[in-house]
Amino acid sequence: VEAVLAALAGVAGIPASPPFQRLTWAEAMERYGSDRPDLRVELQIADWSEALAVTESEIMRRALAAGGRVRGLRVPGGAVLSRRQIEEVEGAAKKEGLPGLLWSKVGAEGASGPLGRFLEEGHLAAIGAGEGDLLLAAAGPDEVTSPGLAVARTAVAAAAQLPRVTEHAWAWVVEFPVFERAEDGSLTPNHHPFVLPHPDDVERLDSDPLSVRGLAYDAVYNGAELGSGSIRNHRSAMQRRIFELLGLTAEEMDRKFGFLLSALDSGAPPHGGMALGMDRIVQRFVGVESLRDVVAFPKTTAARALFEGAPTRVAEEELRALHIRLNP
Repeated sequence: VEAVLAALAGVAGIPASPPFQRLTWAEAMERYGSDRPDLRVELQIADWSEALAVTESEIMRRALAAGGRVRGLRVPGGAVLSRRQIEEVEGAAKKEGLPGLLWSKVGAEGASGPLGRFLEEGHLAAIGAGEGDLLLAAAGPDEVTSPGLAVARTAVAAAAQLPRVTEHAWAWVVEFPVFERAEDGSLTPNHHPFVLPHPDDVERLDSDPLSVRGLAYDAVYNGAELGSGSIRNHRSAMQRRIFELLGLTAEEMDRKFGFLLSALDSGAPPHGGMALGMDRIVQRFVGVESLRDVVAFPKTTAARALFEGAPTRVAEEELRALHIRLNP
C-alpha cells in the first residue's frame, strides 16, 4: 500500500518515502486528539491534570473530581495572538462540542487571561510554560476534550504561523479499538464489527471490551485519511462473541451474517485488506478544499446531482421488481 501511495504521490510531484511513521490509535488521540493527525507541526496536547490539580479553578476541579482530565496546548510564541484570534480558535473548538477553552498568555510578569488568574509560577514551571507562550486548556472527559483540542491545535497553529517540520506528513495509525461507547451506553464498532482483536487483548473481551485493540489501520496524509483497512476476524466463535457484545441475538446473527459465519466454520483463512479513497487522494494531492472539485458528477449539499438530473422518477415496474411501494 505504501508503494501504491508513493507512486500516486509521485505523479503529483509530492515526496513520499516509505516506510511511513507509525502511531497507535491511543498515541494519536493522546498527543493530537485525532485518529488522523496532521503531523506537519510539532504542537502536541499534554496532560496537565497533575500540574493544575491544586489551582482555584472550579471548572478544572469539577472535571477532575468527575474522573476527567485537564489537557492543553502550550503554543510557543502564541502570546502575540489577539483576543479576537484566540476567540476564533475557541469558536472552532466549540463547534466540535467542547464547552470552552481556558486560555492564558505568559508575559514577563506572569500569566494573564481567564486561565492566567489561576496560575502561579509553580504551575507554569510544571507545564513547561515560558514568556511568550499561549496556553489553551480544556477540562473534562477525553471523548469531549480530544475533538475540541484537535481542532484548536490546527487552528492555533495556523493563527500563530507555527513553523512546519515538513510539508508532506505521512503516517499509519494502527491498533484502533474494536469497540467504542454509543450515546445510549451500548457498545458499537469503532471501525466495523469484523475486525480481528489483537491477540494480546482477547482475554479482556468480557471484562473490559473497550480496552481491546483491533488489527485495524488507517493511512493518513496531512491530517486526512486516505485509506482504511483491517485484518478480518476469521474465527467463527470469536466473531459470534463480537456480535454478542454488540447486542445481537443468535437468531439475528444467523439471519444477517449466516453466510459469513458458515464460511468461517468451513475454514476461511486469515484475510485482510485496504480500501483507498481515490477522490480524497486526488483532492489532497491537487490542493483543493472540496471533494466536489475532483469528482466527475458532484452532488449538492441537498444530495441533488444536477449534472445527471437526479433524483428522477422511477418507473412503476422497477419499483414492483424491488417490492417497493411509494406512499404519496
